[in-house]
Amino acid sequence: MSGNHSNASSLEGVSGLRRWIIWLMILSAISIAVTLAFLLSGTYQGLINWAMYIVISGLGVGLIVRGFFDARFLQNQTDLASSQIRLLEQVDNFEDFLKKSRPSLFRTHIENLFTISQSHVDISQDNLIEFLHTRLLARNKVVELFSSILITLGLIGTILGLILMMNGLTEVMGNSAMDENLIKALVSEHGPLSGLGVAFFTTLLGAILGGVVLRVLTSVVDSNIMEYTAHIAELTEVHVLPYLRKAAEQGH
Repeated sequence: MSGNHSNASSLEGVSGLRRWIIWLMILSAISIAVTLAFLLSGTYQGLINWAMYIVISGLGVGLIVRGFFDARFLQNQTDLASSQIRLLEQVDNFEDFLKKSRPSLFRTHIENLFTISQSHVDISQDNLIEFLHTRLLARNKVVELFSSILITLGLIGTILGLILMMNGLTEVMGNSAMDENLIKALVSEHGPLSGLGVAFFTTLLGAILGGVVLRVLTSVVDSNIMEYTAHIAELTEVHVLPYLRKAAEQGH
């Protein structure tokens, strides 16, 4: 049963309360950072601009890497399930198979069914497959959530850029005469209209990474999860359940 617990723990991760606290700390840090960015916008405008670009780009790249590892995890589990079903056919004994096989989601699935067969004649994998599918989808929800957050960060950059522009515009209009100097002040590198670059570029960056790239990649992983659970269900239905049902009927 130790293999079962190890696989379960790899999917469950931290507790619900601990996960909530971690998210609260992350969101609090983001809120403080945005507040400081607004308060210091006049002095460190260039630094804040680059910080917004780095945060959105870094988060996007990190989520793409996370999605890659999720896709690789599913591929490894699929290959492992195919090899383990061959091992099961070779040993022709569930207890020996559980001792010799490597920990995997498929091994855990078979172990759960074997445990059920010890006390029930009517063995079905439907609920176990549904549980497995739900847990795998929960892994991918993290990337899906952050893809939406990227779009929101882009909008925050837009709002921040527009606020910088309006504040600077009010100051320039109050200090400059309506002549050439005013136009130069508006379009200069540190002028109020420079905030429009932050406003529109962060929105574009967040929309491309969060709204397009990560949406497509998470959909691919979702499709891989469906294919994997279908693969597990098919292997079990064909190669495992007939023997378990027969053994359960003979035992009872």
